[in-house]
Amino acid sequence: MAVTIKPLEENEISTFVRIELEAFRPHPRTAMMWPRGYTDDLYAFYEANKLKSFHDPTAHFMKAMDDQTGQVAAVSEWTFALDPVVNANKPRTDPNGQPPANWPVAGNWALRRFFKIEFEKFLHDVLGGKPYILLDILCVEPKFQGRGAGSQLLKWGTEQADARGIHMCLESTPDGLTLYTRFGFVQRRIIDADMKEFGYNDPYSETAAVRYWMVREPRVEQ
Repeated sequence: MAVTIKPLEENEISTFVRIELEAFRPHPRTAMMWPRGYTDDLYAFYEANKLKSFHDPTAHFMKAMDDQTGQVAAVSEWTFALDPVVNANKPRTDPNGQPPANWPVAGNWALRRFFKIEFEKFLHDVLGGKPYILLDILCVEPKFQGRGAGSQLLKWGTEQADARGIHMCLESTPDGLTLYTRFGFVQRRIIDADMKEFGYNDPYSETAAVRYWMVREPRVEQ
């Protein structure tokens, strides 16, 4: 599949959100986070957060355009954390903090906060004193999955990191491990949460709560 990698436009934020949510709709963790399903307030929450991030100077939103149809086949969000001093002194999430005012009704705030705190700790412990690029999210439109659009976006990101000689990091689901490993990412930490601690009492797949945190060292051309 031939694609062209371009920066996302601000008026495509809603497209980004739709692709992200649809890509994760089948994942069992989605029902744990959003027990009411994909409601209007959930879409509004995601779009507001994406719009805020879009105007952050460290954020880079990219899209893979299908050359044949012109459709957005995949999207990605990156944080270019290039200042090691800022990275080492980033404020942490309050473990007792309350959800924002626009938090979706019945959303599992405790679960969201837990993973956010753990990931911040991971970044501080592993990369806090270094510049790095974080892959915040990479999602493929379901009908384009398995056709290489996600790989092209990931290639763009690794080229950015290699050109600067810096590390990359990301969070992966079990399904994403093969792709990320192929691009040189290595597992550095695995978090397996007990959903019962976050009020989820229904039976669930053990893999639903697992997150793999991975790091890639820069590749320097010889």
